[in-house]
Amino acid sequence: MFPRAPRRAPHYPRVELRNGGTTRRATPGARWVVRTAGASLVVAASVTASDARADFDFQVATTVSGAWLRETPDFDAKGVTTSARDIRAGRVRTSGGLAMIGFGGDVDLTIDDRWKVPLFGGAFFWSVGAYDSTITSFDGSIARLRPWSTMRGDFLLPGVGRRWKHRRNMWAAAVRTGFSIAAMGGSVAAGAETAPLEMSAVTFLLQLELEACRRLDPSTRACLQVVPRLYEHQLLNGLTFGLRMEWGR
Repeated sequence: MFPRAPRRAPHYPRVELRNGGTTRRATPGARWVVRTAGASLVVAASVTASDARADFDFQVATTVSGAWLRETPDFDAKGVTTSARDIRAGRVRTSGGLAMIGFGGDVDLTIDDRWKVPLFGGAFFWSVGAYDSTITSFDGSIARLRPWSTMRGDFLLPGVGRRWKHRRNMWAAAVRTGFSIAAMGGSVAAGAETAPLEMSAVTFLLQLELEACRRLDPSTRACLQVVPRLYEHQLLNGLTFGLRMEWGR
């Protein structure tokens, strides 16, 4: 018998892959693996970029609400000139709470349909109900305050919050800042003369906005909203509550 000829290794075309300055040969199977891995990386990168792109939308809202002020703040009063004497500007002390009613609106930004960023908004309130005049002193003269004439304007600044959805229902909570301006009318007596007294109070505002909503159509929601005032002239000094209509996703 003749000796069997040795088997030859299959011949593959030479493919050079450079990695860190070294050269090695790759088979067609290796080339297929490299191409598949490259394609997978491209697809994964495109999917990741698509997922990482934040989905955001704007929504607008209007609110009709009642408000309760636990303690009326002290007011800054302008100076008054009478025939008897000049009354200097100063602070007028008040007491008691107030019930109010008003309306407002704001603009929100939603991110990924979960995060809520209240942007800017405002509200205007006026007192309701029957109140007695408040008698106090101002620069040594008798002042008479009219709580039923109180008006308040809220200017709301950006905040941050979260919302949760289940079918047609949604719940949301947000904390936001702002400032509030209140004004009250009154009069001050100087001798036999009585002069009008203009008073105002400005304060930093911090509030917690809580709402429960029901979707009416793809872009409209009706909400019940409760807003405790974490700080308004003092800690936990009241709240607002009412009906809120939202337009947006």
